[in-house]
Amino acid sequence: VMALGVRGVYAKMRPKHASVVGDGRRDEVAPPRALRGDDAPEEFVITELGLRYHVRLGDGLSTGIFLDQREGRRRVRELSHGAAVLNLFAYTCPFTVAAAAGGARRTVSVDASPQVLDRGRRNLALNVFEGGDHAFITADVMAWLVGAKGRRERFDVVVLDPPSYATVKGSRFSAESDYKKLATMAFAVLAPGGTMLACTNHKGIARMKFRRWLHEAARDAGVTLEKLRDVAPPVDFPPAPGVEPHLKSALATVVGKR
Repeated sequence: VMALGVRGVYAKMRPKHASVVGDGRRDEVAPPRALRGDDAPEEFVITELGLRYHVRLGDGLSTGIFLDQREGRRRVRELSHGAAVLNLFAYTCPFTVAAAAGGARRTVSVDASPQVLDRGRRNLALNVFEGGDHAFITADVMAWLVGAKGRRERFDVVVLDPPSYATVKGSRFSAESDYKKLATMAFAVLAPGGTMLACTNHKGIARMKFRRWLHEAARDAGVTLEKLRDVAPPVDFPPAPGVEPHLKSALATVVGKR
């Protein structure tokens, strides 16, 4: 690897079952320094599809951006011109940056962590998108969606990319048991004719089950799907032969009238 011109190599040891990760910053899970070569700066900027993002290679399992979502960000950017965009489980807001670059008239980024949302604000400013209507909301996503539905908020584009497992203020989320309910709540705030990018990286959720859940969630939310299209992973994240990609992503577009 070093012969290819790589300056340093970091290792991330993710266990087979994400629910047992615990603290993703433990040295045995994600060593904070390069295993080979030079350490990277504590924080530096990368460029993806012409947009810039702050990353921290030594900051546990989550470095600031998930590169296997590149095609999803491309699609969100294409869909966002003049749109109101909701980014759920926003993390450091790469999808929000993509939406702003696509000309979104409004973005709302929701995450339970104020620290990662602060990094999201910095990513937006890094790309000179700090102007305009961009809201960053620290909240439990499911609780916020209940309130948004009650306020009759509607969005033209919704990004739904939850972790496989999460614990927020004592409440637990598991994609395997809770994803369909979450998708139902997200469909309820999707505007007529709008599109949701729905994703899961849970290895135990097969693509066909995932697609069935989205159909059922749309029905439960009282909307009708017009299209459901899979989003293929980038070519540099190929699945093993005969194995489904760990990341399942789909664009779900609802009909224009309810």
